[in-house]
Amino acid sequence: MRKILPALLLILMACSFLSPVHSGEPQAAAPAFKVITHPDGPLYVGDKVSFEVFSATQASLSNQAVRITLGNQNLGEVDIEPFGMGARQQATFYWAWDTQGLEAGDYALRFSLLPDESQWEETFSLRPAADLPPAEVEARWKSVNTDCCVLHYLSGTDAEKDLEMLKIMVAAQAAEVESRFGAKFKGKTPITFLPRVLGHGGFTSDGIYVSYLQQNYAGNATQQVIHHEMVHWLDGQQHSGLRLPILQEGLAVYLSEGHFKKEPILPRAAALLDLGWYIPLNQLADSFYSSHQHEISYIEAAALVSYLVATYGRDEFDTFYRNIPPAPGSSQAEALDAALQTHFETSPARLEKDFTEFLRQQAVADATRTDLRLTIAFYDTVRRYQRELVPSAYFLYAWLPNIPTMRQRGIVADLLRSPSSAINQQIETLLVSADASLRAGDYTAAEADIRAVNVMLNLYQYWGNKLR
Repeated sequence: MRKILPALLLILMACSFLSPVHSGEPQAAAPAFKVITHPDGPLYVGDKVSFEVFSATQASLSNQAVRITLGNQNLGEVDIEPFGMGARQQATFYWAWDTQGLEAGDYALRFSLLPDESQWEETFSLRPAADLPPAEVEARWKSVNTDCCVLHYLSGTDAEKDLEMLKIMVAAQAAEVESRFGAKFKGKTPITFLPRVLGHGGFTSDGIYVSYLQQNYAGNATQQVIHHEMVHWLDGQQHSGLRLPILQEGLAVYLSEGHFKKEPILPRAAALLDLGWYIPLNQLADSFYSSHQHEISYIEAAALVSYLVATYGRDEFDTFYRNIPPAPGSSQAEALDAALQTHFETSPARLEKDFTEFLRQQAVADATRTDLRLTIAFYDTVRRYQRELVPSAYFLYAWLPNIPTMRQRGIVADLLRSPSSAINQQIETLLVSADASLRAGDYTAAEADIRAVNVMLNLYQYWGNKLR
């Protein structure tokens, strides 16, 4: 409680500012819609502002669009489409409002739902450009080539300060990934170091994106995250059929010898059975990212890959994994079912039986079980914090616009600006402490910090709802 009590006043202070008075956050929209602006937090003259517009009630919005206007100026008209890993139906306006040359003050923007033309207004406040933090004014995109990679980062950030160390780190991880994977990278791997936490700190799409900052509340795991994402990048360069997430993520964790840290994969998966957290494989195969607890999914998928390699050999696993045919109209589980029968002449039910028997043969130490339980609690708490107080960082809907375009246009605010109120700082400090204790094996301290964060979030949620 010693860490919680000083924070109670901070929570009450923050809740007193939850009324819809703007310094960059939108006022209450029409009851059915929510609008999120980017960059996060206050908006300044000169910002190129993006908008996410979605149903607050998750109503169906198929075949509809949203238009934004400012007086007679049309800022854009965008179809409502799935967004992020969670496929939220929303209209996403990238850098639609260029505020360069405007006066500081309040601006009423009109939002129209098309084709029925229902409308609402929201007022946004622009602060003077002179008030922009100096570090953001001076920030520029930079890039450096190494033997293995092209590293992109922002000047003045921790990545620039630690650049020489990061060069050594990525070179070592690239060499290790090639060795463990048994293949060579084609060309140089593009890696962008992000100066804020987004999701769990790592993504692979048109390049590799890794959060790098001293106050990384999602865990001090840069080396492990780089290795994991490099496996995805190299995996994506190989010829393959349908890459099922259960196998794709399982392979990345298996070849990285752990998810967010080196860890005994099979004993941890066996502990899932002990704790009653094991997910049936057909359920895990379907909706891998959005329907199941994240750490459970990844460790179980890695254990499955480990079992298949141990049973059939790495070459046979690779042949199986890379030759799953696309199955239009079929679920992920059905595609896995057909591939298992074709390649290994086994059924999902038989595989499940053999796999769980294999896991029950693993010795599980009490420390392994405790570590797994608290790791799951820690990342559940990180995600809860993001949902409540940093929604643009939440992994299912993380704000990751086209970063090559950002580099080309010199846009930096989307990555440099994030919520930094007293409550954000207090919670993030506790999460950093919990992660450090967990990695050091101090489970009592880690659990105390995790509980403290959840108490703060409970209080924030309660008082926030009361004052809204």
